[in-house]
Amino acid sequence: MQKRISSFIIIITAVALTGIILTQTFWVANALETKDSQLQENVGLGMKRVVNQLMSLQNDTALASRYLSSRSESSLHSQFIRSLNPELITQLITAELQNMEVLRPYDYGIYDGETHHFILISNEALKEQLVNSRHQEPISCMFQIEQFYLTVYFSNERRYILNQMLLYIFLSALFMLVVISGFWYVTRSLLQQKKLAGIRADYVNNMTHELKTPIATISVASEMLLKPEVQVRQNKVDHYAKIIYNENQRLKNQADQVLQVALLERGEYNINPEAVDVHQLIEQLTESMLVTVTSRNGIIQTRHNAAEHVVQADKNHLTNVLSNLMENANKYSPEAPHIIISTHSNRKGVFISCQDKGIGIAEEYFRHIFKKFHRISTGNVHDVKGFGIGLFYVKTIVEAHAGNIQVRSKPGEGSNFIVFWPFHAPAHSVLE
Repeated sequence: MQKRISSFIIIITAVALTGIILTQTFWVANALETKDSQLQENVGLGMKRVVNQLMSLQNDTALASRYLSSRSESSLHSQFIRSLNPELITQLITAELQNMEVLRPYDYGIYDGETHHFILISNEALKEQLVNSRHQEPISCMFQIEQFYLTVYFSNERRYILNQMLLYIFLSALFMLVVISGFWYVTRSLLQQKKLAGIRADYVNNMTHELKTPIATISVASEMLLKPEVQVRQNKVDHYAKIIYNENQRLKNQADQVLQVALLERGEYNINPEAVDVHQLIEQLTESMLVTVTSRNGIIQTRHNAAEHVVQADKNHLTNVLSNLMENANKYSPEAPHIIISTHSNRKGVFISCQDKGIGIAEEYFRHIFKKFHRISTGNVHDVKGFGIGLFYVKTIVEAHAGNIQVRSKPGEGSNFIVFWPFHAPAHSVLE
């Protein structure tokens, strides 16, 4: 139920966020369109005022008599347009555009609407742009025959509008990015928390299962020791006492694993480097595990190929690293284990390989197996014991010694974990 509510909230929030983004985008587009219309309206109004001033000049009596005296086949209106001074037009247009707060470089022209022949033009190279400009105003007169147009052209007009809106667009984009980033972070955190909660639940279930077995065994052995018929038989007493001791050690080891996780998270333990012979350590661990492996009809092979095999390391941690890898090789071999421990070296350090022929690991899990509490799901089957912290511990310790670990594996063909351990210990002595 809680999972459904969380998913529903995420979906609703995502839809609402999408709506906000679309609405903001619409507002920005609408603002740009409004700004464009405002520019066109201001330019048009300014041009109307220019034409009105020109018409006032044409209606001036002294000016009219001047043109009447030079009348030819062209009309008075045509003569007037053709006699306009370019400097006068430039002054009028500039003044009116400034009055309308349009402070942009421009080009202008006056052309015959029928022939598209320019009478006046500020830039001959822009004839086509001036004819097609959206800023045009007819220069009209009563009883006129010809139709002339005053046209103004602004280069990069769209960029000019965008520049005026740049701050608004930037702030809108910034706020949307902040909202999207916040939503992504919260959603990601929520999903990670849900995943972590599931992992912790699995961890608790595994730990409970692992703890119940030795506790039950100790309980049964203790009950047997309390029976009078057992107490009189020393071999039975020794047998059950050994069971209790071994199971108690098992409980201690499991508790130590749990404590190791807390120590790894806080970095509150020291690394005390010393000279360790890797080959000698491998032989000791092999001898310790041989009884367990041979009891399952398995074998352990060692191949010491490293020319230099003495490294600076914390011996306890290196022992735990190799023990974890060897125990995993044994645990994840459902039939008779076949474990191969091999080494080789280069000028920087020793490579230690722990290979098995067990169940293997799919490549999709490679990046997860070193995470804390992670175990590849096998349902509720607890045939492989563990808490999912062994490889997390291994990777953390190896990297604390400036080394690294790799895995090569295929399902059904076994796994090979390769640890690179440098000859020289890191400069720090505390895991951080």
